[in-house]
Amino acid sequence: MHMPQDSNDFLNELPIWKLKAVAEYHKIDVAGCRYKRDYVEKLRGKKLTEDQVRVALKNSEKRVELKGTPAEAVREVKEIGKELEGIADKPVEKLELPSDEDKTVDRHLDEALTMKPRFFEVDSANESAMNRMLLGDYHEAIKMNREARIKFLDGFSTFQVYSAALSIRAADELMAKLPKGSADARLHTAVTAAKRAFVHGTPRQREEALESLESLAMMAYETYWSGSQQSEAELRSLIADYESFGTKTQEAKRYLEIAASAKQSMNLDEHSRLLAQARDAAEAAKKSRAVELANTYHLVRAAAAEARESGAELPNADGHLAEAKSSLEDGAFRRAVELLADLERAADAAHSKKLTESKDLEKSKVERVNAVVTGYGPVIREASSYGMDVQEPLYYAGNIRAALDRKDVVNASKFARRVKEIMDGMEGELDKKRIQAGVAKPVSDAKCGKCGSESLYLFPDSVQKCTGCGHSFVIPQSEPTPAASAQSPDVTSTPEVYTQGQEKTLPAGQQPEKKKRWLKW
Repeated sequence: MHMPQDSNDFLNELPIWKLKAVAEYHKIDVAGCRYKRDYVEKLRGKKLTEDQVRVALKNSEKRVELKGTPAEAVREVKEIGKELEGIADKPVEKLELPSDEDKTVDRHLDEALTMKPRFFEVDSANESAMNRMLLGDYHEAIKMNREARIKFLDGFSTFQVYSAALSIRAADELMAKLPKGSADARLHTAVTAAKRAFVHGTPRQREEALESLESLAMMAYETYWSGSQQSEAELRSLIADYESFGTKTQEAKRYLEIAASAKQSMNLDEHSRLLAQARDAAEAAKKSRAVELANTYHLVRAAAAEARESGAELPNADGHLAEAKSSLEDGAFRRAVELLADLERAADAAHSKKLTESKDLEKSKVERVNAVVTGYGPVIREASSYGMDVQEPLYYAGNIRAALDRKDVVNASKFARRVKEIMDGMEGELDKKRIQAGVAKPVSDAKCGKCGSESLYLFPDSVQKCTGCGHSFVIPQSEPTPAASAQSPDVTSTPEVYTQGQEKTLPAGQQPEKKKRWLKW
């Protein structure tokens, strides 16, 4: 006689989709079931036998066979392929969940991540079953192995939910950390689809959505990682190139070090921002170095002019200067540095040799340097008071004083020449500032004797200058008449003039007054 069997153990061995088929056949409501144990408990409550379960499963298999023929399956696959091609041709639009639904999904993800599955007990039971079999206790081995399998199937259902929640949360966090614009719309859509399938989808939909999400997330991360590696390598190579012609890249290197730390901590957005700042700092340093090299070009040109003025021969100076200027304009700064350094060394050596040969030449050079310092010092201060940029001439003026202190006439001479060139070039702008400030007064009813324009201005020290052509001249002061001298008892305002050979009798005890020397500029 065949006795009905208890379905408790049999139900535990069935996957969720078969449990759903059994419930559907016997018209059991499983709408509130979420996990496998929920389905098993629901079917157990109806006290189904194993034979009843087998009948339900056979009926389910027949329905699957009658559902479609192989030809129909091929046709469905072709139609699905056409739909996929049409979708691929359309532009990808970013799909977002409504805010309320997104919060609900996040709450479910948090709950799922707290249910971490453990398989230690299953591994231990399998090991015990293997030991029983080796000892020949086959009955106990089969029993223990069956219990381990049932525990594993129950834990595997929990693991599927946990694994899905983990992948969705990791992809969501990765997408938030990636720099803006690096994660395309496909990744956003995949995250949204995986979230929806996690709550409302079937196991198959959930698995397909997870596969798509994980593939896109890993692809996005690998793309960013390889791109950032390439950007860092290019930036380091760029910095090394800038350093080869004297660029100060400390700030750019500092940003690179901070970016590396941000990358290690997976702060990808910060890493991208710091890389951009490092590049900007390197480019700013390069521009600053380009300005310095332009100033160096003019200084080397002044050094060559001073050497030639002293009688030294520099046959290749003009060619080197022209090539250096062209290199600066083309951005070939390393070549420009090499040319300027070679020419400056040659010019300074030739200039120093000429000064060593002639002490008179050295003395005249020193006198001219002092004249530049005393003559242009007040002009630099005046230009600074008007807000003009005089940093470069001030820098060279300091170098002049340092060079004179160490008796380096060569460098003092080229610095003085450069100060004169700069201030002479600023003369037109300085005159405009003087006119605006009222220091220079317009001369009415007067024309320039050189260009004929009515643009004469009277500057201090009786200097009249034409702002049109730059022609200037000094208005001589009228000499006092003898009558005026007799009327004025103040001898300091009208000093007596003595010709050579004249003598003057002084009262007893009075020393003769020393003659003063006046410089006329």
